[in-house]
This record gives sequence, structure tokens and C-alpha cells, in this order.
Amino acid sequence: MIHVVAGIIFDSDGHFLLARRPIGKVYEGFWEFPGGKVEKHESTSMALVRELEEELGITPQKMQSWVLKKFRYPHGDVKIEFFKINHWQGEIKPLEGQKLHWQKLQALDVAPILEPNIPILKSLHLPDRYLITNLVGLGQDRFFQLLSNAVRQAPQYIQIREKDLSISDLEVFTKEVLNVCRTSGSKVLLNGHIDLGHKLGVDGIHLTSTQLKNITQRPDFELCAGSCHDKTDLEKVDELELDFAVLSPVKTTSSHPEGIPLGWKNFNALLDGVKTPVYALGGLSKGDLEDAWTHGAVGVAMIRGAW
Repeated sequence: MIHVVAGIIFDSDGHFLLARRPIGKVYEGFWEFPGGKVEKHESTSMALVRELEEELGITPQKMQSWVLKKFRYPHGDVKIEFFKINHWQGEIKPLEGQKLHWQKLQALDVAPILEPNIPILKSLHLPDRYLITNLVGLGQDRFFQLLSNAVRQAPQYIQIREKDLSISDLEVFTKEVLNVCRTSGSKVLLNGHIDLGHKLGVDGIHLTSTQLKNITQRPDFELCAGSCHDKTDLEKVDELELDFAVLSPVKTTSSHPEGIPLGWKNFNALLDGVKTPVYALGGLSKGDLEDAWTHGAVGVAMIRGAW
């Protein structure tokens, strides 16, 4: 296993830096995040500092260890640890003859992209937490108080998942959630009900695992996500080119105590080769975020832990 580090460097406007591999290197001409191999007796943070000094002439001042991904090249298996960097010393220069490009979060301006970077590019706009509604557990007044507090602090991604509500009650509830979230820039996804989602103008649809097995094309929404429990589900999410997925259950949950949890090791193994960003779900809280990143997830999805 080849161990590699990469830095996602953001400027003050939220653009991030991509570098084009120079002529003479393997995969020359492909765009990627700057970085390189971890040498013997080096920590990952030490390796990234060295690589960025050699490639760009800068010294990171603050680095956040983020997602770790595994990828299989023809020449061997690679484990890539991605760091987010917002502060550095020095002026960025292409010291190895590579081309550089400051990329916006929107549609890519450059191509081709080196394949392990593709799911990372799709993940950059996603929040660390994916919140799932819990109306029954909290009651209406308490839930909407907590929802208002959450979207006031920062824009959120929120899935409306209320299996016990009738269609008419779900419609009323969804409208109220949209009213609370609209001005904050938050995104609201409705679980399962595609027709109702179109009618109410939600931002996205979250497909159930059953829907994933039967659907043949991506629904026409700004955002589309899916619920996964095995490798077949994850492969279908890639095939449909969904924006993200949730994989569960990582731990034992109070709602499904009979379910067999995946555990972090099996969770990580299922993500091998998956191009879609994946949230970890099942018995998790905010405190599990570091473990989620370490095992390849873009963040944690939560029901009870969200509120």
C-alpha cells in the first residue's frame, strides 16, 4: 500500500488549488490536488508540509486532516489522506514546472482529473453533517425550535424522513420545514416521495434503498441522494451519478436494535472504488466525525444525534 497525502488549499474567496502533473511524470497532464508520497519515518502532516514546500514554496500554518480514501492503480494500491488548508506562509509558485489553477466550487474549468480526486471534488460543497428530521421523537414545537437554531448558525443539508406521517401531514410538515430553511441557504431533501417533492419544490430527493434497486435514471432534482446498505447499493448510486449517499448502520441503533452493525472496518471496505461521496449513518453523534473522515466518509448523517 502506497501512502500519499494531498492538500486542498483554499484562498480567501473559497477557491481551491489544482495542479497539473508535469511532462515526464506518471499520468502527466492530469489535474490533482498538490501532495505526494509519505516517506519512511514521516507523519502524514510532516509529509504534506515537505511536499508543499517542494512543489509550491509554501508552509501550511494550519491543516485539518479530512477524508482518507483508498484507490487501486495498475501499479499498486494507494491510500490518500486529504487535508484542508486555509492558512500558509509564502507565495504559491509552480516550482516543479506544473501548471496551477484556482478552481471555483462550481463546474470544473480543467480536465482530465486524476481519478482518486473525483469523489473529493464532489464532496467539497457538502457539509460535515447531514441532518435527518425527528418530529416524532421531539414533538413539533421542540423540533422546529432546534431546526431554527441549526439553520441560523450555518446552512444545513436536511433530509425530511417521517415514515409515520400521512401524505397530507407530510406535505404540511415539509412546507413548514421549507419555510424555516429557505432564507438560510440550507438544502431540504425529501425521503422517497418524488411526486410530492416536485409539487413542493424541495431542493432534492433522497431515494430509499428499495427505490435504488428499481430506478433506472436519476430523478430531476438539484440534489439526489440514496440510502445504501451494501456494495450493490453503492454501485447503483455511482451508476445513477447521485450527489451523495448514506451507508448504514455503522453502529447499533435504538430504532433497529436487531440490525447487525457494519462497524468502521467493514464500512471502509465497502467504500473501495466508490466515486460518490458517502455519509456514515447509524448510532452516530457529532463526536464520531473524526472516525467517519478516517474511514472514508465525507461526514456523519444523524437522526437523534442531529438534534
